[in-house]
Amino acid sequence: MTNITVLIPARNAENTLAETLTSLADQTYKEFDILLVNDASTDNTVEVANTFNHQLNIQLLNLDENCGVAGSLNKGLNLINSKYIARIDADDIANPTRLEKQYLFLESNQRIDVCSTWMEMFYDNQLQQNHILTKPTNDNSIKTALIQYCSMSHGASMFRKSFFDDIGVFDTRLDFAEDYDLWCRGALLGKCYANLPEALTKYRIHNNQVGQQKRQLQYERDLVIKRKYISALLGGEESGHLAEFFHLLTMFSDKAIALQILQQSMGLLLKLGQKLGDEKLYAEIVSACIGRHLRT
Repeated sequence: MTNITVLIPARNAENTLAETLTSLADQTYKEFDILLVNDASTDNTVEVANTFNHQLNIQLLNLDENCGVAGSLNKGLNLINSKYIARIDADDIANPTRLEKQYLFLESNQRIDVCSTWMEMFYDNQLQQNHILTKPTNDNSIKTALIQYCSMSHGASMFRKSFFDDIGVFDTRLDFAEDYDLWCRGALLGKCYANLPEALTKYRIHNNQVGQQKRQLQYERDLVIKRKYISALLGGEESGHLAEFFHLLTMFSDKAIALQILQQSMGLLLKLGQKLGDEKLYAEIVSACIGRHLRT
């Protein structure tokens, strides 16, 4: 058994999977296996994967019915026994040193349960310039930022297997936002996070990805997760309109409503700030939200 298993869910990924697997074949760290969960693909995903059998140790798990991302990941997690689980999607590309750097970091930082990284965003149409998606790097700032957005990049992450043993698997009821839910659950149970300040995975942006096709559903589930996370931080107290207040895609319809909600939420905002580890980042988030809703 190797130290790392790379878990890849794939559905109809014949056009991008070869690039993903080539990037794994080019890794500087070689002691890893791949578990590819074929989510009832109807194209040549399996045939593409089989062309890499001479370069990579790939185990295929073929699902008869489409289970979605969360369901596919859960099926794969049930089969993995390696110390670390690395995630990448079937349309993304790993930097050659990604697995090595994450492995060495986790080996040297035993208190960290999940190590993710920044990501380089690139476009299939090549009409837009690549850009780096940065995220907070230390545990306190990551957990503080979770009140607003998914501050860990799931497809760039390496987990200790013990993380899933303690937290459980993905909630299939929250497919399309299953990673955000996982981070919040882990944070509430005291798991520790880190983001390496380097873009070690390239994230492909295209029209067929889940985030583009399921944007409204993703938004609705994001609010559900925010409410649960904030309420738990408040000791079970109702969170009022804080989820909408923090969400980057929400803007109250006029200033009068925004002012009313802000006045009603002030006590909760102060209480929430006492529960989060990065006071400076929290103040910046709250200030930016006030400015957005009041359009200042």
